[in-house]
Amino acid sequence: MTKKIDNAYITLFVVALALCLMPIVLPKAGLALATEFCVVLTIALAWNLLGGFSGIVLIGMPLFIGIGGYTLYIVANFLAVPPYPVIAICGVVSAVLAYVLSPLLFRLQGAQLAIGSWVLAEIARLLCLVTPAVGAGGGLNLEVMKSVARSWRLSLNFASAALVLFVTLLTIVVLLKSRFGLGLRAMRDSDAAAEAMGVRTSRVRLYTLVLAAGLSSAAGACYYITSIQITPNSAFSQNWIAMTIFIVILGGIGSVEGPSFGAIVYFLLRETLSGLGPGYFVISGLLAIVVTIFLPEGVWGLVRRVIRIDLLPVAHKPSTEPPALPSAHLQTQEILS
Repeated sequence: MTKKIDNAYITLFVVALALCLMPIVLPKAGLALATEFCVVLTIALAWNLLGGFSGIVLIGMPLFIGIGGYTLYIVANFLAVPPYPVIAICGVVSAVLAYVLSPLLFRLQGAQLAIGSWVLAEIARLLCLVTPAVGAGGGLNLEVMKSVARSWRLSLNFASAALVLFVTLLTIVVLLKSRFGLGLRAMRDSDAAAEAMGVRTSRVRLYTLVLAAGLSSAAGACYYITSIQITPNSAFSQNWIAMTIFIVILGGIGSVEGPSFGAIVYFLLRETLSGLGPGYFVISGLLAIVVTIFLPEGVWGLVRRVIRIDLLPVAHKPSTEPPALPSAHLQTQEILS
């Protein structure tokens, strides 16, 4: 009997195909917007892995985004190499930083953890503001971009952001389909119950934090490649986390598809209503309140009711095969028969 192809991998193939076609079909302005979309969606997916699937609510995610940007500028300028291969280094640096900070962060819980992570992001911002080696308040310029031909920059920027996004999606889908993902959601529902089931919650938290930090840092590096300049106030801005939480809640927290739909709605609102000034923020805030009250599953929950299919299913399906009997039990049955 042939196995049915999982919907998740079909969707991932379609996403990969769409990302490959975008540089061909989109104009320059559209490709620049698509690059930003890939960056924002990657960060939203990484935060959703923490807040939506494991119950770890961090508002200090700008710490890793900013570290990714600064690492890119420092390493690329120092080595005088094109910045694109350095993106992987940025992810590794933030993953290591998350590992080092994890004992401090996980001594806190709930609101204390959220505020503690924000304090760390603010400390990083203040350190960069007073450190001449990283440009202090004036920040840094990406000098090595002068060696990259202007005609290639837009395509390379998009390719980098698209690759990081696809790796993030693939990693999250594979991870959540594994036993690790099952333990992750068990931990979100109840720490005590997860421990009783044999889940090493401390290890699961650590791995999830390290992964989310690395992915969001790589996305931040992709963003600051396009801006050519980085400053402490922009790199560690809390606007990053405000935008991320808005997207995740709007799309549907605790689902893989949710952040994608939330990001689409966010960009549609921004591109159509940003000319209203303060009115844009009022409308966005009211929309978030309405969705939270009347659509707790977000936009994706509403879409799912209509199409009645999971685009990226990650739930574990119970096995239909009967459990194998222990060999000792089989021998006993043979003796009795």
